[in-house]
Amino acid sequence: MASTPSLSDILRDHQASQLEHKRTSEQYRRDAVRDIGSLCDTATVSLSDQLARIHTAQREIEALARDCAHLVQQHVRSTAKWTKMVDQFSDALKELGDVRNWAGVIERDMLDVAATLEIVHASLNPSTTMPPE
Repeated sequence: MASTPSLSDILRDHQASQLEHKRTSEQYRRDAVRDIGSLCDTATVSLSDQLARIHTAQREIEALARDCAHLVQQHVRSTAKWTKMVDQFSDALKELGDVRNWAGVIERDMLDVAATLEIVHASLNPSTTMPPE
């Protein structure tokens, strides 16, 4: 027949079981702390790398923005010069049109004066025949 374990044997087995459970729990805790530390280190390195890339990209974007602003200012100055030149050209064309119009008016006036002079000359000298036109 199997003997029943004594109370001291049960206590010793219980304490051994608790000690083993405590050792296992402690090992799990150390492993978890190590793994969490490793995870944090990996995350920190990854974030640091990403932040460095973002910071570099930000500096490049700022430099491009400054270059773009400079080019826009150059374009504004160039556009202002072109606008001034077009306005001057437009004014010159208007003056040319005014001169052409003036020349046409003068030509018509001279033709009227010449016709009037021919009529006056013909009325004063009826014997003279008018040349054919």
